[in-house]
Amino acid sequence: MASDQRRAILAYLTGVSDACAVDVADALGMSLPAAGMQLLRLTRNGLVSRVFDRRDGVHSYSLTPKGQARLEFFRLGG
Repeated sequence: MASDQRRAILAYLTGVSDACAVDVADALGMSLPAAGMQLLRLTRNGLVSRVFDRRDGVHSYSLTPKGQARLEFFRLGG
């Protein structure tokens, strides 16, 4: 299940420039803690990047080239 969530997050981030954990949770029907934990794992693995927005007080996440490559690997049946 967790790998399915990570794959879904990577796919979601291909369609948006920046998303916060709330955006991801809402879009994918996940709880906020689950989305936050998966985003943290993806960040630690270099698949997404994270930037803190001081104005809003939240982190925004974006897909990295490594994350795009991993998503392509999944799509090809890996």
